[in-house]
Amino acid sequence: MSESTPRSRHHQIVVVGGGTAGITVAARLRRARAGLDIAIIEPASEHFYQPLWTLVGAGVVKKEVSRRDEEPLIPRGVSWIRDAVERFAPDANRVVTKSGDEVRYDWLVVCPGIQLNWDAVPGLSKSVGREGLCSNYAYDQCEKTWDTIREFKGGVALFTMPPPPIKCAGAPQKIMYLADDWFRRSGVRDKTKIIYVAGTPSIFSVKEFAATLDRVC
Repeated sequence: MSESTPRSRHHQIVVVGGGTAGITVAARLRRARAGLDIAIIEPASEHFYQPLWTLVGAGVVKKEVSRRDEEPLIPRGVSWIRDAVERFAPDANRVVTKSGDEVRYDWLVVCPGIQLNWDAVPGLSKSVGREGLCSNYAYDQCEKTWDTIREFKGGVALFTMPPPPIKCAGAPQKIMYLADDWFRRSGVRDKTKIIYVAGTPSIFSVKEFAATLDRVC
């Protein structure tokens, strides 16, 4: 068969996305029932544990700690299809990859993550990472958050959370609390006004958590 000839294959369970969610789902399913035929479709050769990026932004860990090779993280017994899904055909229980291959399944788990779109905010893509504007939502940006916090000498520290969907709704709060701690330890808290702006009706979607967080704020 020519390399350019589209191939067809079948797995009991196909997981689209080899990030933390996809790998975890596949591993739990394998543990729950040995012998399941599972495949993960993921084009990237590297895996990023993104929850650590908040700690990178607070100067607790180096960003390199969050990066690993993808292959060793694929659960034992799970097939890795190193490709990207280009088209879903749920009525036919199949997906079509970017290379043109067809992957059929009995069950499908879709967790490809979220595509960052800096350009949704006019001018943001050219400004993020510069002049005090930073983000923890990208590997090449999270270290700049720590630079910004460490070099802050007082004034207004503005933390924002846009309306969902976003990668982690708690991340903007976590970095705010960590920054507040650093401002206190570095002696600039009394010269600092911290503002948290959220594009949601409350500080957190779970009522019990929101009540506690409101008291913290």
